Amino acid sequence: MRGRRVDRTGRSMGKDRYVALHHWMMRTPAWRSLDAVSRCAYIELSARYAGPGSNNGRIPCSVREISDALHVSKMTACRAFKRLQERGFIIEVRRGSFDHKLRHATEWRLTEFADDVTGEMATKDFARWQDENQNAVSPGNPNGFRHDTVRVST
Repeated sequence: MRGRRVDRTGRSMGKDRYVALHHWMMRTPAWRSLDAVSRCAYIELSARYAGPGSNNGRIPCSVREISDALHVSKMTACRAFKRLQERGFIIEVRRGSFDHKLRHATEWRLTEFADDVTGEMATKDFARWQDENQNAVSPGNPNGFRHDTVRVST
C-alpha cells in the first residue's frame, strides 16, 4: 500500500471524490419530472466532473457509454440525454462523431456549475423549467386549476 497517506489513526488522508445531489435541486419540478434512467444518467455525467476550475464544458460522455454504464439500450440512453437537455440540467457543447478516422464523445456542460471553458456563471436552467401540462385541462379538472392552489372563500 505504498503511496497511500494515512493519519496517526490509520485512516486515509486523501480526498474522496463524490457526487453531491443538493436537496434544493431535487425539490425542483424539473428533477421530480425525470424518470429513473435520466436521474442515473445525470449522476453518471456528474461523476465525470472533476470540480471547480477543471472540465465543466468539456465533460466527454457518449450515449454508448451511458447505455453500457446503466445497462439500458442506446435509445433509452438517448432519451435520457434529451430529457436532461430539455429540462436544463445539461447543455451539449460539442457534438461527438463516430468516424473511422476521428472518434470523440459529445462534450457536455452541467448547468449546476460554472463553465470552466468560457468562465460563464452557473445558469441553473432547470430551476426555471415548468411542466407545460401542469395546468392542462382534464375531464376531472375542467377549469385547468391546480388543486393545491384553489382557494375557497367562506
